[in-house]
Amino acid sequence: MKTCIQCGAITEGKFCSECGQKQGVARLTIKTFFSDFFSRIYGLDGAFPRTVIGLFKNPGTVAREYIQGIRGKYVGPVGYYFLMFAILLLLIKISGFSVSDYFPKTEDLSNSIIDKTKSPQSQEAKVMAKMVQEKIHDNLQYIAVLMVPFVGFWSRLWFRKSGFNVLESIVLAFFSHGQAQIFNIVGFLVFAVSGYKNSIIISLVATVYQMIAISLFFTHRISIRSIFKSFFAYLLAYASFLLFTTLSITLLLILKRSLN
Repeated sequence: MKTCIQCGAITEGKFCSECGQKQGVARLTIKTFFSDFFSRIYGLDGAFPRTVIGLFKNPGTVAREYIQGIRGKYVGPVGYYFLMFAILLLLIKISGFSVSDYFPKTEDLSNSIIDKTKSPQSQEAKVMAKMVQEKIHDNLQYIAVLMVPFVGFWSRLWFRKSGFNVLESIVLAFFSHGQAQIFNIVGFLVFAVSGYKNSIIISLVATVYQMIAISLFFTHRISIRSIFKSFFAYLLAYASFLLFTTLSITLLLILKRSLN
């Protein structure tokens, strides 16, 4: 019998029965230092690479197994999403570029949707539209996560006979959006090396992947009907997300102006 070095409980064996801490830990070495590091990154029994490979092979299977209770096999959907997005942002940061350098800017959008007259109302609308676009780009890492619930909601609506609820549909959305960041990571690395802006192409590839993921999750197969429904689910999710984000930021900017 011995006292756990982490929680102080009386325990026996190699691991504490209360907190799971390994007992009899040897002095820290370079080997144990990096072993602990990679175990945190990859998870127990290779959960991280298994999640990456599984989501490429069949994202529907990964999401369904996680929902069914097979949790130790994969990295959790929320953690996986934020990990992949953090890797992308870290690469952008250390490269010296910014998010707006890689992702397409929409500064000309206001000019195409707002009357091109020189009226004060038109000019003020253009200024407000530009401010909204800048806020979206500056806070992309926070705003992007809001897209996930929209995808889960609309996917559940289009495939309501599948038996999955909205929360379970969001599990698939987190997994697929996390996996889609791999495409962005590859695309950004190509951009950083060659200067070729491929973000629009990468976005299209990622969208096709999302449609396939939705189809496989809800129907277990890829068919014209399921892809068609997946396309409209994703389209409505993106449209409603963009509308919600634009209106929210616009209202905040108007409120800020009125307070000043």
